[in-house]
Amino acid sequence: MRDALDELDDYFEDLEREIQEVVRRSLDSAIVGKPFVAGFTFNLGPEGKPSIQIFGDSPVRHDGSRSPINEQVVDEKGGVLRIILEMPGVEKEDINVDATEDAAVVTAERGEKRYRAELRLKAPVSPNSGKAEYRNGMLEISFSLKDKANKGFKRVNVV
Repeated sequence: MRDALDELDDYFEDLEREIQEVVRRSLDSAIVGKPFVAGFTFNLGPEGKPSIQIFGDSPVRHDGSRSPINEQVVDEKGGVLRIILEMPGVEKEDINVDATEDAAVVTAERGEKRYRAELRLKAPVSPNSGKAEYRNGMLEISFSLKDKANKGFKRVNVV
């Protein structure tokens, strides 16, 4: 138990250093003078390992895009990977989803609202099976889990 607590302490020390660096860089970047939104979520994965996701405005991106809050759910029984992203303020026509078997890139832009999520998928998927639905600021993308198909690239249409 002590080893797990020590590992968690180390993890939080690293996180604190990363947050301090992000804040330092943001003060030196072009974001100064504009509203800035950033945060993180903390979860324990199925293996018991901590998982931290940073979302919001990125001080290292100079295009003004924001990383949306997102979650990936793998349904082994149903053979589906679901990705849920929170992207208010855009319309479905503004959203582009590009996918390979192990990654997805989601972008959207409408006026001042810009989103970009580069996601490493939790399980290999068949990119041709992608289906996306956008409703009330929430984008849900579903992929069939990969069945040893060939690696490829596919643009997913948002309905």
